[in-house]
Amino acid sequence: MIIGFDATMLVYQGSGVATYTHSLLVALLKADKKNNYKIFYSSLRHPEAVKHKLKMYKNLGAKVYDFSIPHRIIKMLWNRFHILPIELLIGHIDILISSDFFRPPSTKKVRGFTTIHDLTWKVFPEYHQPQIVAAHQRKINRTIAYHDTIIVDSINTGRDLLKYYPNVNNTNKIHTLPLGVDERFRRVGEEQIAAILRKYKLRYPARYLLYVGAIEPRKNLDRVIKLFNQLIQESQFADFKLLVVGRAGWNRESIFQLVHELKLEEQVIFTGYVIDEDLVGFYNAAKVTLYLSSYEGFGLPPLESARCGTPFLTYRHSSMVEYFNASIKNCFTIPGNELQSLKRVIDGKADLKDRLITVASLYSWDEYVHKLITMYSNNHKY
Repeated sequence: MIIGFDATMLVYQGSGVATYTHSLLVALLKADKKNNYKIFYSSLRHPEAVKHKLKMYKNLGAKVYDFSIPHRIIKMLWNRFHILPIELLIGHIDILISSDFFRPPSTKKVRGFTTIHDLTWKVFPEYHQPQIVAAHQRKINRTIAYHDTIIVDSINTGRDLLKYYPNVNNTNKIHTLPLGVDERFRRVGEEQIAAILRKYKLRYPARYLLYVGAIEPRKNLDRVIKLFNQLIQESQFADFKLLVVGRAGWNRESIFQLVHELKLEEQVIFTGYVIDEDLVGFYNAAKVTLYLSSYEGFGLPPLESARCGTPFLTYRHSSMVEYFNASIKNCFTIPGNELQSLKRVIDGKADLKDRLITVASLYSWDEYVHKLITMYSNNHKY
């Protein structure tokens, strides 16, 4: 079979969807030598990181169709007007794998497989720009109309999908496939940690808390910063720094203003986008990864952190409770109890390390792609 893959989400480097797209593609191309892959990518700008990824896919045997059509034009053509079938750009395909945000137009003979990571835009529309909500709505309507096979990251996302679109069970097949965690996330030595952090002008050893994710309202970075500020008021934690790793999303000005108001300019360090290969150093350097988002379809940073043996602190809600068992219950908190929970996790990091690595290692891309390949190879009979 010829598998088409829309890789346009790579343009959002540093985002969860870009990480997912790249990890899935690499795992698929390594595991599946029976089918042929055609990968579509388009953007006016081609950062070095994206060029490197596209070259990697070619080396793994895929045919890459790399266009310079601006991303906003692709969004307008595919999401808003839904014109220009993808086959006109990459030729004949039997299957189309599309992203959480786009469902490219295709001919009726093409079988679609699409991922829905979460429905935060539906559950919490106030956390999203109106045009983003509208784009997701158009995408999911088309996914249903095409009778695509839908893949969700978690039972919770599948439950939300049926809640807001109760008839989808009659038109689409739905499968739950928990994401994998890249094997590069692992324990590394002190010298490697120090070398990585030096690239970002950070000293090591030092005591760091870590946030990984977009700077946007849904992620509750303001709560993370306020919690950090509470912690360093106590003398035994006064030397801690907070590293904020991730791209700046919408409504980010309020975050920078909060840091200024709390006079934390020296203690809160915004690194911006960190390349995938270096992120492992940040997880290893941190005492705790803070992930206090309101809602997650999966939530990769806690699992990535856990695979490095670094505990996390998150709320017990949505998909977050599906993947961690009672052995690491100390990594969960509730609103109003964050400070006490954080201090408990900092003190118990050594005791948690082995249990965290064991749990996180259960989620592999090899298993994910094995199930996905079986799914489309068996003509939806999986």
